[in-house]
Amino acid sequence: MTANAGITFSADKVKAVYLVRFANFIHWPQEESFSQINYCVMGESKVTYTLKTLLVEHQVRNISVVYRQIENVQNLSQCQLVYFTPEAYSHLNNDRGSTISLDRVGLVTVSDQYAFAKTEGMVEFREKSGRIVPVINIDNAAKNRITIRSQLLRISKLISEPQGDE
Repeated sequence: MTANAGITFSADKVKAVYLVRFANFIHWPQEESFSQINYCVMGESKVTYTLKTLLVEHQVRNISVVYRQIENVQNLSQCQLVYFTPEAYSHLNNDRGSTISLDRVGLVTVSDQYAFAKTEGMVEFREKSGRIVPVINIDNAAKNRITIRSQLLRISKLISEPQGDE
């Protein structure tokens, strides 16, 4: 089989594939005790629908990966990775009147909400020149004691404090 260089994928599908692949490049501090890795999502979008399909019977390092739809931040305790749709993240912040706290050892937080990585988020999907680029806040990853392998760091934009839009 040969690959067709002209094939393009929607941004939503690329984001879902990134989410699936993240677990291969992330190590959680308590990973050796996991019976499963819970991928949680707040909100619904084309990304979450694609992610749910891709995670069926998926495993990482012989650990089953489970898709979970959660409705509120109180349910984050059961998550190892959480993806917030922009609408869900904005809604949470508007309801509370301030930014929610995503500090928890072992929690990986991801969104394509604008400026997510500049605030409390760990990974933000940003579109640049027609490509999806993960933006990783290495301070937030360290705060949650998440180790990210160099292969993911090399293809990402890294930030460690609030910055301009570049």
